[in-house]
Amino acid sequence: MIVDVVLFIILLYLLWWFLLAKPSKFPPGPPNWPIVGSFYYLQKWGPFLYQSTAVMKKHYGDVVGFYVGTTPVVLVSGLDAIKELSFRDDLAGRPKLIMHKVLKEVHGILFTSGEMWKEQRRFTLRHLRDFGFGKSSMESITIEEIESVFNEIDKSLIGKKPGEWSKTIIVHDILGPANINILWHILAGVRFNFSDPYLKKLLRFIKDNIAQAEFGGTIEFAFPGLVKMFPYLTNIRERYNKVQEILEFFQTHIDEHKTTHDPDNPRDFMDVYLTEMNKRKKDPNSTFTDVQLREIGGDLFFAGYDTTFNTIVFSILYMILNPGVQKKVQEELDSVIGKDRHPSFHDRDSHLIPYNEATVMEILRSSTVVPMAVPHAPLLSMRDTEFRGYVIPKDSTILLNLHQLHHDPEIWGDPENFRPERFISPDGKVIRHEAYMPFGVGKRSCLGEALARNNVFLFFACLMQRYSIRVPEGEPMPSKEPVGNITIMPSEFKIQVCLRE
Repeated sequence: MIVDVVLFIILLYLLWWFLLAKPSKFPPGPPNWPIVGSFYYLQKWGPFLYQSTAVMKKHYGDVVGFYVGTTPVVLVSGLDAIKELSFRDDLAGRPKLIMHKVLKEVHGILFTSGEMWKEQRRFTLRHLRDFGFGKSSMESITIEEIESVFNEIDKSLIGKKPGEWSKTIIVHDILGPANINILWHILAGVRFNFSDPYLKKLLRFIKDNIAQAEFGGTIEFAFPGLVKMFPYLTNIRERYNKVQEILEFFQTHIDEHKTTHDPDNPRDFMDVYLTEMNKRKKDPNSTFTDVQLREIGGDLFFAGYDTTFNTIVFSILYMILNPGVQKKVQEELDSVIGKDRHPSFHDRDSHLIPYNEATVMEILRSSTVVPMAVPHAPLLSMRDTEFRGYVIPKDSTILLNLHQLHHDPEIWGDPENFRPERFISPDGKVIRHEAYMPFGVGKRSCLGEALARNNVFLFFACLMQRYSIRVPEGEPMPSKEPVGNITIMPSEFKIQVCLRE
């Protein structure tokens, strides 16, 4: 009888050990419990996954392994490790998320991998640049959209004189589709009206899908097989329908372009893509298709709208929380540019307004609106991959700990303080710190980095030139704690503006 009990206890122990065991040479990390993985610790260390990453880095080092349900996750932190991984071809893949399994195939640029991704990214980036992507030639279009935002803000100033404060404004409501219009001009050669109800619906779909994406502790990230069998456990079908409507919107514009397409006179990116499609239509292996074109448009909308919008909202938040910085920004604009013209890319590129440039860099560092970048994965799904002496399983999701990197006191000294001076040298020049990488680095760095940098800079400088901003009297100071998942943004807050005299 005693022998049977001992054998039973040993069997239970072995079973428990087997359920808790991690793969050989898997990176160190929090305990892996049966079924739920490390979920308890992720919740214990922070309500959002990116908040847990600083604790994990402190406890386990620059390469951490843990499980979210049945999904292995590898977190890479620290400047050297992030740079090393970001330039590795064999770790430049993307995980296949549950939405991709519902859609059956993966297209576009954001979540594709391998040769198809390389070809499509190279073509897209080259031709977007031809149409002004990130160039000074886009300046007049950007200014036009900024002035549309001014028109919305000025509605709150009706009857007010310069120096008098406006009615209360909800920041998230005033930016409208301005950033999408800049991108849409390059893609399809047209712009939307700020009040277009259909566009507002599409933008809401984009924000909803990003906010609800399976990243971190959600059931579809933890148990993708279960959700694939029982999709009603989540809102995956609702999100799928929203994605389909966005893609149908793009297809409508592609079809319209086909009816007026002139290969000798391309008007926009859609035209040059259609020309390339026609050149390769006899090639059965061509990756240039209607599906690919509309998915590229969807990727650019998803990645471009949300991140730039969120960063501009953060810029307004930081200015009302740091009125001394706001004043110094405006004093530099007044002394260098004055009030008779808008700030320009030339002002920044010629280093005429270094404090403004440094403030935008500090906004991007402090906010880090994509705190763990878009996830990586081993490129070859049929085998494990070695990294820094550890094994990354073939079906892993890899996260880059950009938020922790941008808030590491060993690098920045006082990372929680909003201090643009950290990017200015003693002789007044802007400093480029190698640990500053809000758009990622390496093979999977953000395709739209140049456009995003330009948009954020010009929106910020023009807003500061025209308006002073404050918290409305009687309103509490807004929280610095962001909300979100893949991307983060400030909670909704209110401001007042006044036209600067």
